[in-house]
Amino acid sequence: MKNWAWLSFTACGIGLFLSGCGGGPIAPAVSPLAGNWLIVGPMPTVGFGLGSGFRLALTVDVLDNQLFAAGFGNNSCGNLGESFAFPTGAMGTIAPDGTFSLQTGTGSTVATLLVQGTVPKANGVPWPGNYTISFGPPIGISGQGCDSPLTGAFTAISFPLVNGVYAGTGTAQVTSNGASGTTSMGVQMLLHQGVTMTDSASGMQYLNNIGLTGNVRVQGSACFSSGVMNSSSSGVEGNEVVAQFTMDDGSTVTVIGTLTDPTESRITTLLLLLQGGKCGSTPVYYFLSELERQS
Repeated sequence: MKNWAWLSFTACGIGLFLSGCGGGPIAPAVSPLAGNWLIVGPMPTVGFGLGSGFRLALTVDVLDNQLFAAGFGNNSCGNLGESFAFPTGAMGTIAPDGTFSLQTGTGSTVATLLVQGTVPKANGVPWPGNYTISFGPPIGISGQGCDSPLTGAFTAISFPLVNGVYAGTGTAQVTSNGASGTTSMGVQMLLHQGVTMTDSASGMQYLNNIGLTGNVRVQGSACFSSGVMNSSSSGVEGNEVVAQFTMDDGSTVTVIGTLTDPTESRITTLLLLLQGGKCGSTPVYYFLSELERQS
């Protein structure tokens, strides 16, 4: 049996950079290090069938020579497999020679990550680096027998910022008047990764790659038909997508999933959670196995 730990919806990590949105043009110089990177592949995933070994993807933001990264990964050995995120992200700096380091805070109880590398010369160009990661509880509890710390060299591969329409169908078991049944709901999400921000200290504008905007349309619900993304609780961290929407009946719909490969043609979902409003007085969990990109 597989064991896994779902460590933080990443609301904390997302919230670090989702404050103080600003208008106007993005600063003209965008570092080629900014964006989504597959550090150790294949892509990390959610649910069962995590495969074997260590996987890691990062989303990196750059402001001048300061770095912030949010990530998602898997660690598996034997019959044990689990997923992890970094609730507070990793921070670092770029040295004058183009080398850099990213490290999670010392207070993290999930995992401690150190990534060192060299800034690529142009957008989309792979870059070399090495990593060291150590796991703490609860990873360390269910991952008994897995090596920790893990170290290794890698070549980071770029994959695009998420931008498209993804659609699928979710099903849920519901109980009404003492009888149980299945209900289904068609889901179509418009997702756009990247939000223009203004640094409160310097006034400099930059593209926050973790930020996510969009909307959702649904079919089959008696309570709502559309919703607008709550960007303060949504974002892309590595290849994990967290999309939360406020629906037209006041309810909240949250979708969590992972991009399956660098082409971003599919999102494998962990769940769709409905809370509040006319249909969600009790939280309802929809099984939404996959969302396919329509455009």
